Amino acid sequence: MNKKELVQLFSAPGAEYRGKPFWSWNGELEEKELKRQVDVMKEMGLGGYFMHSRAGLITEYLGDEWFDLINKTADHGEQVGMESWLYDEDRWPSGSAGGKVTIDPQYRMKSLYIFESSPDKYTPAEQETALFSAELEGVRLGKYERIRPEDVKNVPADRKILQFRVIPDQPNNNYNGTTYIDTMSEKAVDRFIELTHEEYKKRCGDRLGKNIKGIFTDEPNRGFALSTRTERDGVVSSTAPYTDDLFEEFEKRYGYDLLPVLPELFYQKNGDPYSKIKLNFFDLTCNLFVERFMKRINDWCDKNGILFTGHVLHEDNLTCQTVPNGSLMRNYAVMGLPGIDLLSEFNRCYWITKQLSSVCRQQGKKFMLSELYGCTGWQFNMRSHKVVGDWQALFGINLRCQHLSWYTMEGESKRDYPASILHQSPWYKDYSYVETYFARFGVLMAEGVPCCETLVLNPIESIWIATYLGWAHGLSCASPVALKTEDQYAKTFTYLTSNHIDFDYGEEQLMATMSSVDGDKLRVGNCAYKTVIASGMTTMRRSTLELLKKFRAAGGKVIFTGDIASYVDGERSDEVIDFSRECEIVEFTADKLAAAVGYDAVGSVSLKNKDDKPEKDVFVQLRYSPDADCYIACLLNTDRDKPRDVTAYFRIPAGYTVERWDMVSGRRTAVPYSYSDTGILSVPVSLYAAGSDAFVFAKQAEELPEDKIYEPTSESVIEGEFDYEKDEPDVCVLDFAKWRLEGGEFSEEKESLKIDQSVRDHFGLEHRGGGMVQPWYAKLHYKEVYGNIELQYTFDIEQMPEGNVYLCGERPEFNEYSINGVVLSCPDPDDFYIDNCLKKMPVPKSALRIGENTVTVRVAFMRTTNIESLYLIGKFGVRIDGHRRYITSLPDRIGFGEAKDYNMPFYTGCITYVIPNGRFPKPAEGERVIVRAADYFGGLVKVNGQILAWEPYEADVTEAVTSGEDVRITLVGTRRNLFGPLHLVPVFDGAYGPGHFVTGGDRWTDDYNLIPAHLGKVTVKTAKPI
Repeated sequence: MNKKELVQLFSAPGAEYRGKPFWSWNGELEEKELKRQVDVMKEMGLGGYFMHSRAGLITEYLGDEWFDLINKTADHGEQVGMESWLYDEDRWPSGSAGGKVTIDPQYRMKSLYIFESSPDKYTPAEQETALFSAELEGVRLGKYERIRPEDVKNVPADRKILQFRVIPDQPNNNYNGTTYIDTMSEKAVDRFIELTHEEYKKRCGDRLGKNIKGIFTDEPNRGFALSTRTERDGVVSSTAPYTDDLFEEFEKRYGYDLLPVLPELFYQKNGDPYSKIKLNFFDLTCNLFVERFMKRINDWCDKNGILFTGHVLHEDNLTCQTVPNGSLMRNYAVMGLPGIDLLSEFNRCYWITKQLSSVCRQQGKKFMLSELYGCTGWQFNMRSHKVVGDWQALFGINLRCQHLSWYTMEGESKRDYPASILHQSPWYKDYSYVETYFARFGVLMAEGVPCCETLVLNPIESIWIATYLGWAHGLSCASPVALKTEDQYAKTFTYLTSNHIDFDYGEEQLMATMSSVDGDKLRVGNCAYKTVIASGMTTMRRSTLELLKKFRAAGGKVIFTGDIASYVDGERSDEVIDFSRECEIVEFTADKLAAAVGYDAVGSVSLKNKDDKPEKDVFVQLRYSPDADCYIACLLNTDRDKPRDVTAYFRIPAGYTVERWDMVSGRRTAVPYSYSDTGILSVPVSLYAAGSDAFVFAKQAEELPEDKIYEPTSESVIEGEFDYEKDEPDVCVLDFAKWRLEGGEFSEEKESLKIDQSVRDHFGLEHRGGGMVQPWYAKLHYKEVYGNIELQYTFDIEQMPEGNVYLCGERPEFNEYSINGVVLSCPDPDDFYIDNCLKKMPVPKSALRIGENTVTVRVAFMRTTNIESLYLIGKFGVRIDGHRRYITSLPDRIGFGEAKDYNMPFYTGCITYVIPNGRFPKPAEGERVIVRAADYFGGLVKVNGQILAWEPYEADVTEAVTSGEDVRITLVGTRRNLFGPLHLVPVFDGAYGPGHFVTGGDRWTDDYNLIPAHLGKVTVKTAKPI
């Protein structure tokens, strides 16, 4: 697009650049509520949604009503300018169609098991794939031979018996009583497509490709490989992925029979940590999965005019990729809109995005997806939304799939990896501030082409060649050899990125079909590279070696650093080492590697601090737009705690002026810059902690204002207590109760979720959780009432509440609620508290009393019953002592301290402090009055409507102060101290999921363990322009 069009799009990005969250369809779906929530997402600045079946779904998955609601929602979304996207599974991982595929055993996932035992521990099996006797010492494999079961009695006692068997997965509730699918089976995948994709085609008609844009696949995999080692009764076992034609395909593709050499897949022959057999096996299972699952579905999507998006299972490092899938980059190559999954707040595996962007650049794919913010918890605030999203956006992510937006919080859904990025969060009306920022970021990072001329070979096959039984524990690498490869892989990324050298990864199999030498450049698809780096490799493909030789002969630069491959195609060879001597061999350090790559190419970037050293914590991306004839530079300070001042040096042609494009406001300003005699443009840049900035270098200068710089003339702290307002009723959580069977004795008091578990234990039912049998399935197959139970929740009143009081709970049409014997009702089913499942039941004033009060709930208990917390709301204060709650008074005025100290421990809405005008200094002519609130603990702060979500946390209140108005400072909360976890020890963790709500031992306390909730220190300063 030309410059004018780019400016317009940056100013007001459309739906395609805005986030599309996982919209959790997790309850009893209703058309009216679905449409309302689409409108809410529109208000939040989002661009669409993925309609995603999750734990708690009551409407039958892929039933008539399901498809009807899909269509009506998509039609409404189109009317309001929102994109609708499908999701291909009932929960995850994708492939079983909620168990509808794998109810047929032939389609179920199978694994190749090995059982290692002494001869006397051997147990014959009806179907053995192969049987061996072997000399074993740990994982060192000596001589071995294939035997028959009747030969075992003759095997010497110092030898081991290796029994191989193919065993199907066992049914479990996550697949509604069936199993996962065999993703390497064409027949199984065809059945999945028939029951899912073809059904959407039949039911949605011409909406596909129009108002339904695409379909998301979630965590498909081909089964874990050699990463488990279990021992029971002297028998060691492990597994490898399997499909029915595995051995046939292996021999067809690699020219030898795998069956006679199976022990060498699991062990190290003669202690050699490397094996071609392992390399070939991982290559095969990766390709079978890519060809038969990923590509098969993508071909269907292409044929039917929709985009295939999503992500496969696990990505954080090479081991995580190898265990369940193999090579992620091969999957990205066969997806219309490939994506990744980045969980938790503190994941800094930057190379995940780099692998994805490399394939997208090489194939010319404009959009890249990231499923982000999962497992971050209710306390995750707006600054954290920026911090986690920033580096992904910098590396090209422009379809943000936020995890997660709940249709309802009913039952187990409350604990399905909060927070809910929808109306349940108190900051939802302010979320467009975040979303518009990222939409602008996405516009810039999608425009033009990257200034990148360096390719790094991806060493994934050097992990495959070094695997063995137990080489990883789950997803954690336990192999010293593989750990060294992992270390060099991560350091190579860091060495280059911290020196501001952009690069792409080259996946060797993809390169074999996409690469050519063009003059002194190596072309991989749409990209051309002048430098290729081989770093930390054990094995290299012959196709890669021959390509590098041709590239080198044509004048290209080839750099070897770290370990140099001593294997070619998995076989011992000195060919790569010999070739490396003709190239540059560089010491494996950041400085030496950066110097070898150099900064001479047009588009090179260098960021220097005040000591003229590379500023390693600041990342940068530079792109060039031929249509707009401009360069686009985005910088990011990855240090979340400290600011950075740098001088940015860009080697670009002369004649460009510098504009700063503010991704928060959309405002463009002129920036001072200089050109050196050597043709380098330099720009001074100041970045806040976790700060970002964007610059456009344009050929045609525009008359733009400059950013004004102010210096403080006075500063003071605002202290005291103030009038305040709240936008939600006060609330008291009732989460401890006693329970009994009808006519029985009451139990001791315990937390409600632990009661639910106790009741299920009593009736012999499994506990609830994300992997439970879905309610839609249970509704069809499990209708039994196991018994009537009664629950009693108590609370104390020290001072009667003012005004109306409501008890909020779930399913009042099925459960009987009463307070002190007075039965409650729900006169308006559409009147709810925070979420549509928490129905408001008016409490007569006459039902309450000073002292102890008892809420009684009577339930006919079924498999689908939920025992949950209750919420008493009204106008009152709450005092907590341990886990007892006392209804008391509210203070007339409050300060900026902890909410619980002002009798609001569970209140999580907005608190607005009204600061009298007289508390602010009167500015001199030309001065501005600035409020700073950076010490808060909550979602965000607003000052007279101005959002303070991240640095610099400042708002200009000059007009209000000079006109005599009061200043209103609003702390927007998070739901952590309301919806929990409320009893977790310690109170903070690195990630949050369902298991954090019902812990035990030293991870649990009956007392309320709440997080901070305060506005904290607030300052006001006057400042004058410099």
